[in-house]
Amino acid sequence: MDPNVVFILEVIGTVTFAFSGAYVAINQDLDWLGIMLMACCTACGGGMTRDVIIDNTPANLFKNPTYVAMAAVVAFITIAIYKPLMQHEKRKTIMFVIDSLDAVGLAIFTVVGMQVAIGQGFGENAFLVCFCGALSAVGGGLLRDIMVNRTPLILSKEIYATATIPGAILYYYLPNMVGELPACVIALVVIFAIRMWAIINKKNLPMVEKIIVD
Repeated sequence: MDPNVVFILEVIGTVTFAFSGAYVAINQDLDWLGIMLMACCTACGGGMTRDVIIDNTPANLFKNPTYVAMAAVVAFITIAIYKPLMQHEKRKTIMFVIDSLDAVGLAIFTVVGMQVAIGQGFGENAFLVCFCGALSAVGGGLLRDIMVNRTPLILSKEIYATATIPGAILYYYLPNMVGELPACVIALVVIFAIRMWAIINKKNLPMVEKIIVD
């Protein structure tokens, strides 16, 4: 894929995930430093973990700190707009837009993570490539939730990580059939559509009913 296209996708994903991290941090009563760290962790943590697994060291966030800088800037913007955002009469609509942007980030980082794994020479390993895509997309949020001592949302609320799986599989196998760019677009749309369907309909994966024994 064209490096410029990859960069644009990474910027969009970084901004949306950084906002998500900063928003959670504010609601968890963290200070400004904590908010900035949470924004950076959410935006870059998944990619960092992926890079460690595939021995792409030092991780991209250290090779190119642009993404960390972007996340930090987004954190401070979030601090500035948080209060008026929460007090706005159309807050629910705004939050829906934010969730939609998060879905965009989920799709983007899945594709970008797979690109990195393929670029490191693991293109023949379908499981590893797809895993790297999913990890890039949800790893930052997983670290974020662990840091604030709450059950990770990807394990308990709505269809999130699961949405990356069909998109990752499509992006891995479709390029030979339809070409690189169409495969990328299809994967992005599928992941985004599944995530938005889950948000709108409040759908979760099945859970086991807990039985309390006296």
